[in-house]
Amino acid sequence: MKSSPYWILLAALALGACNQEAKAPAPAPRPVLSTVLSVHPVVTQTFVGTVEARVETNLAFQVLGQLVARNVKAGDIVHKGDVLAAIDPTSLELTVRTATANLASSQAELDNALASFDRIDKLKASGTASNAVWENARTQRDAAEAGFRQAQSTLTKARDALTFATLTAAFDGVVTATAAEVGQTVAAGAPVLTIADPSERDAVIDVPDWHVESYRIGQPFQISLRIDPDVKATGHLREIAPQADSLTRTRRIKIALDAPNPAFRLGTIIAAVPDVNDATVMQLPQSAILERGGKTYVWLITDDTTGDTATVSAREVKISPNPDGSVTILSGLDIGARVATAGVRVLTEGQKVQKPGDRS
Repeated sequence: MKSSPYWILLAALALGACNQEAKAPAPAPRPVLSTVLSVHPVVTQTFVGTVEARVETNLAFQVLGQLVARNVKAGDIVHKGDVLAAIDPTSLELTVRTATANLASSQAELDNALASFDRIDKLKASGTASNAVWENARTQRDAAEAGFRQAQSTLTKARDALTFATLTAAFDGVVTATAAEVGQTVAAGAPVLTIADPSERDAVIDVPDWHVESYRIGQPFQISLRIDPDVKATGHLREIAPQADSLTRTRRIKIALDAPNPAFRLGTIIAAVPDVNDATVMQLPQSAILERGGKTYVWLITDDTTGDTATVSAREVKISPNPDGSVTILSGLDIGARVATAGVRVLTEGQKVQKPGDRS
């Protein structure tokens, strides 16, 4: 009984501690830096490239042979039907002669077989030739006809092959490259000449892979000569390479030139700038972007209906990086949304933060 005051004292202390814990204030809402999403003028970037022909064809012989003539060189203007190069036709001509002789021989065999069949057919009609003899004559006639048709096809094929000994231009154009010299043996299908059609030209540039997302087919461009920026042309984007180069991580873009000045010759170095006029974009600093699971998010801040707090929630967005370190919001947010711009890695879904008010 003497120890009861001691236990009473301990109980009182424990009860006091519990009351203090129950009365401990909740942690204050976290302050967070934020910004309100607004529009900004598009910042254009200039890319250097070259003028290339839209249509460019490699010409090659369809048969093996030694090159005996090349009538053009790089830079020459050619017209449709012009003979550009030739290989030694001797073996092909011999093949034609052999096929011609075989056709003549087949013709003689066919004439003999037809005459023989006609004679035996008359004898059979008079009853002096057996069916077996008649059947044998008919078989020989059919074989001779088949041999004659085969000889005709062989001669046609040989004559076609002889035409393969020359290369002719399929369209009006300019020779941009040569790949074989006279005296060289060229394989069937190996490029000998390259011809480009200068009537339709493209400005070709290489763009960083991440930058391509902001482009679209048909987008207008302003093109100027690097040697004389005052000489300009317009164009529209017609092709975007589906894959980035494995070494440079750039994608090739082809811009069709609209009635370009003659100064935009093939191989000319140009500068290309997207024609954005008064276009605007939504941008955020890179610090506002949270990457998670291969996707990109931002923390959207929504004011609570009561009190001085706000709630953060993750919102998936699609972005395009900019050269100045910012990012362009392609989708996922609307103008006027308030987004956290710092501490994105320590925020959690539904966390309470201080109401930003007019601060950013």
